[in-house]
Amino acid sequence: MKGGRSAHALLASVLWTVLGAGCRGPATPTDPAPAARRYRDVTKHTPASVRADQFRLDWSNKPALYRSYAGAETVALPATRILTQPTVDAIAPVPAAATSAAALDLDLLGTLLFLTGGVTRARPSGGDIRATAAAGALYPNELYVVTGNLPALAAGVYHYEPQEQRLSRLRDGDWRSVLAEAADDPDVRRAPATVVVTGILWRSAWKYRERAYRHLHWDGGMMVAHLLAAAHAADLPAAVLGAFIDERVDRLVGADGIHEATLALVRIGAPGPAVASKAMEIGPLAFAAGRLSRQPIDYPEALRYHAASKLESAKAVQRIRAARLEEGVPAGALTSVALPAPARSEASLDAVVRRRSSTRRFVQRPITAAELVTVLALPARGTPADFLRGQPTLLETYVIVNAVEGVPTGAYHYRRDAQQLEIVRQGSFRDTVGFLCLGQALAQDASAVLFYLADLAHIRRAFSERGDRLAELEAGLLAGKAYLAAYAVGRGATGLTFYDDEVTRFFSPHAEGWAPLLVVAVGVPARRHAGTIPQSLTSRRRLAAARGHRPIAPRFDPDIGARPGAVAARAPRFAGVGVRDVCCVRGPQRRAPEDAS
Repeated sequence: MKGGRSAHALLASVLWTVLGAGCRGPATPTDPAPAARRYRDVTKHTPASVRADQFRLDWSNKPALYRSYAGAETVALPATRILTQPTVDAIAPVPAAATSAAALDLDLLGTLLFLTGGVTRARPSGGDIRATAAAGALYPNELYVVTGNLPALAAGVYHYEPQEQRLSRLRDGDWRSVLAEAADDPDVRRAPATVVVTGILWRSAWKYRERAYRHLHWDGGMMVAHLLAAAHAADLPAAVLGAFIDERVDRLVGADGIHEATLALVRIGAPGPAVASKAMEIGPLAFAAGRLSRQPIDYPEALRYHAASKLESAKAVQRIRAARLEEGVPAGALTSVALPAPARSEASLDAVVRRRSSTRRFVQRPITAAELVTVLALPARGTPADFLRGQPTLLETYVIVNAVEGVPTGAYHYRRDAQQLEIVRQGSFRDTVGFLCLGQALAQDASAVLFYLADLAHIRRAFSERGDRLAELEAGLLAGKAYLAAYAVGRGATGLTFYDDEVTRFFSPHAEGWAPLLVVAVGVPARRHAGTIPQSLTSRRRLAAARGHRPIAPRFDPDIGARPGAVAARAPRFAGVGVRDVCCVRGPQRRAPEDAS
């Protein structure tokens, strides 16, 4: 009897093996990046989530915006050099290597750091304006430099202190070989310096909570864009590394890999003689960074995704660098609008960076088509990055045109290869774009609003859990270049956040399955005149009155904060989109100094 049961079991097993596959159907594909997908899903903005949010900022627990290391030896940076190359040339792709290039010294290094993260306008009351934009002016990114011996600077690991325009020496000696091994990049060993960009989660999460991990990469990407532009203007080769062994780089600069973590490396300068490779143990720093705030708060979803995205071996680094996206752009043969050549400007990078700050308010006036092309085309010409080898970008750019001379109002997809705008939707979408960007007047009043979208499903298949990080970093890079391009031609720009799924829905079916990563509004900045009433405020009052709505108490906007003048209005209905929720449409955001960037 026992043997009979065994024979029957064996027969059942064979039959299931042979026939079961057809009964079960095709195997479910394995999710290549479950942590990335989960983090994206739980940090989406929706009209309902924003409307229900009662969060208030705890000003008594606001993180310090500057970091210092008590007891560390400091090196004062000399006066910055004036880099006269036009900005529109500086934001073109930077060569990753060069046979003839400037020599990197302390003066030039200080200039690069200043144009990347320095204080361009100090304010005694606080709220300093820095070289690059940062959400909420919270500046969550830090810059470290790993150098060989440079003129007037000994080899070491340094932290950049923008408030004092100086370096703090954290480690003595030449650590480039250690960094080169962590980056699996022999060129790091020969480069005179490599800048390490980190992100401090709590500094941004104080305001943006779980969504702050996105902001770290947006803001860090903008800093990388400035660093590349400054290197190009200084005739220095540069390259971005988004793949590296996280734990080793973190330990080298003293980051714990949890509350502060490395986001990117930027190799700077023409290669010199290779430093000898030798075993060096990365011990703890002898100095402790100052306290961030009274009670830092951890956000588990962000920490969980970051942990999943780390690379732990040289083989993992190589897989990222070998990965490629499948060819193709969003489908659909669309009517196109030809674009002119980019506008030309001789404004130097130094001048543009010193006068740059995020626009607080736009007036509803047009920019020229050539100015729009400058903001679209120059950033899209490529970036020397290890995760972009053999492909120009991971992203696609969509635009809502509100007022551009020679370009009809509407929604478009930018074809960088053909220098054309493909029409996705025809019509005027001022109210719609205001809604998509959380009811912010900046989007409604801007001349054009750029949306950077990514096919995250394909990116995750290619780059696994690391993919979302790389895409967010590139979105910040493109936004940083767009800022510089806009200010170079005399226009303003500001970064905005958005309702994730509503943006995809609006640009679909062309953008079906694509996810928005970052938004940049471009337009004509409003001059400050006491007593004037912004166009957007009067238009929204008329809109609310026409629909029978009355002003209500201020509501919280998770990316702006509680502001006066909130008006309840029904969200615009898109043809074929089906937006049903009600959102809070605000008047222009009068941002306090702590929000200006």
